[in-house]
Amino acid sequence: MRGESVDPHYLGIAELSALLRSGELGSTELTRRLLERIERLNPKLNAYVTVAAEAALADAQAADRRRHAGRWLGPLDGVPVAIKDNIATKGLRTTGGSALYRDFMPDQDATVVGKLRAAGAVILGKTGTHELAYGTTSINPFFGRIANPWDMRRDPGGSSGGSAVAVAAGLAFAALGTDTACSIRHPGHCCGVVGFKPSFGLVSAAGVFPLVRTMDHVGPLTRSAECAALVTAVIAGPDEADPYSSGRQFSWPVQGRGGIAGVRLGIARDFFFDGDPEIVDLVDCAIEALEAQGAVVVQLDSTGLESSLAISADLFAEAYAFHADDLAANPQAFSEELQAKLERKSRIKAAEYIGACHQRLLLRARMSRLMEQCDVLVAPAATTMPALFDDRPDEYDHHASKNATVFNLTGQPSVTIPCGFSGSGLPVGIMMSGAIDGDSELLAIAGLAEGVLMARRTPIE
Repeated sequence: MRGESVDPHYLGIAELSALLRSGELGSTELTRRLLERIERLNPKLNAYVTVAAEAALADAQAADRRRHAGRWLGPLDGVPVAIKDNIATKGLRTTGGSALYRDFMPDQDATVVGKLRAAGAVILGKTGTHELAYGTTSINPFFGRIANPWDMRRDPGGSSGGSAVAVAAGLAFAALGTDTACSIRHPGHCCGVVGFKPSFGLVSAAGVFPLVRTMDHVGPLTRSAECAALVTAVIAGPDEADPYSSGRQFSWPVQGRGGIAGVRLGIARDFFFDGDPEIVDLVDCAIEALEAQGAVVVQLDSTGLESSLAISADLFAEAYAFHADDLAANPQAFSEELQAKLERKSRIKAAEYIGACHQRLLLRARMSRLMEQCDVLVAPAATTMPALFDDRPDEYDHHASKNATVFNLTGQPSVTIPCGFSGSGLPVGIMMSGAIDGDSELLAIAGLAEGVLMARRTPIE
């Protein structure tokens, strides 16, 4: 390998891909470096539940052979990535963070994993999650708690905590996560990385353990909005195996956006801007910085968005319905925390669930009218800092998920990007959400905002 002085761990995908394609970096040596880094740091972070070292090196060698033969599969060819452990990987253990599936070996890949493999990505392993992806801390009773690389006494957010930590700590260049209420964007906020929840149905969920199927999304955690777009371009698209697939495509790059000037930033302050005042202050400062570069701030009337909390609570009856048989037959395979959550959801009446489905339609219509007034709706990604493991504040789950859950209900694309750091050095995320099917435009605007905010740092060497 040429260019031994290159330290690749925190490169963006586009830059890394150029180095790989030119031969300045080789995928085999790059993958070996990441595996060594995982071996050194994962005992402290617990980002990975399963590391597929042998298979990853074989895939990397295949990528190098393709390059030498003049073949290139695209920007992810030879790039090491990670997969959340509730997404099926053929022949590679997929636990869902649950004792139920501790030794489960899928016989086929989830659709998104198959697409990554076809694009030449090197799969390093499976990242840890809150039990069955139902929680905001990634403290797992069966596989251990995942540590935040910015402060290892704190959680990394959940449920895609392992994926966020892997990207933040330089243990993968991208990682797939899932998001039912906040589970990509909250860990993105907590770990200082980009977390992108696409429009509902744009990315197939076939082969992913369901939680609330009508709210489940699959998306990437990355180091930049551009990286998120490059991954989404690979994993998006129609899939007959997913009945909720929208059939839509994703197009990147976006043409015609020269800068942030003129972008309309919608602010619905009466619902989204509460909780930790330091977070609110940092997000307000970020909005002011964008406005100083020509973005247009539009104050929105968000009356009615608070109904999202009750709607989502009732729709989580789907989580109980999916797990009811296993819970009855094998209760010891569920933690006390999850048993209590599912028991509460078991008490939701059919009429309440049906009413919530109707209210969701009304919420979508209300949000659609709001979005006519702006290009993106801007808010704090979460209104709480990551919690100390031994001192989780009251209503932590509420403040972790409240702002993000709205967009799982409406199906809109939503992304968090770093916007600053607290006085104690913890990252804070600003969330931007776009119109349905506006995924490419949203990521383009998020990328422009990154260029203004310049809030990237690295937590660990």
